Amino acid sequence: MKSFQSLTATLALAISFAACNNSPTTDSAAKADSTAVSTVNASEENNQKLEANKTVVRNFVQSLYGDKDSTAIEKYIADDVKQHNPLLQDGKAWLKTTLGVLLRNPNIEKSKVDIKQIIAEGDQVFVLVREVAPNGKVFARAEIFRIKDGKIVENWLVLEPEPKKSSNKNSMF
Repeated sequence: MKSFQSLTATLALAISFAACNNSPTTDSAAKADSTAVSTVNASEENNQKLEANKTVVRNFVQSLYGDKDSTAIEKYIADDVKQHNPLLQDGKAWLKTTLGVLLRNPNIEKSKVDIKQIIAEGDQVFVLVREVAPNGKVFARAEIFRIKDGKIVENWLVLEPEPKKSSNKNSMF
């Protein structure tokens, strides 16, 4: 029994010494703290960038679609914007020409854009909008925007009319 107790005591002592030898030094503890602070700062910077990108998209969508403000194109769209919708051409000039006609139409009233979701990851922002056309028809508009230096440089657009009947009890929004 005494040999077992001696063995246990020796083992406990060895573990204690090993734990002491593996403890971080003051320098390595300071480095670990510095790394943790850097990680927190980088995370905060990333969150700020994501929020800034969402603000660009939110302001663009409201200005252009809700306020019918053609200057939104100049303010938020890059000159060489790339479109992934086959109905839209690349470039800011085409957008200004084409949308300018629609924005000047007195039958299209200004409105508050109903953004249902807005999500940012990396340099992309996804927005889901409930849109009511001038004829009263409701659409779900999903757009993905890629942002660079505070401007929209790429756009994906999917538009789907809200059906009269649904096969499920879920809303499109």
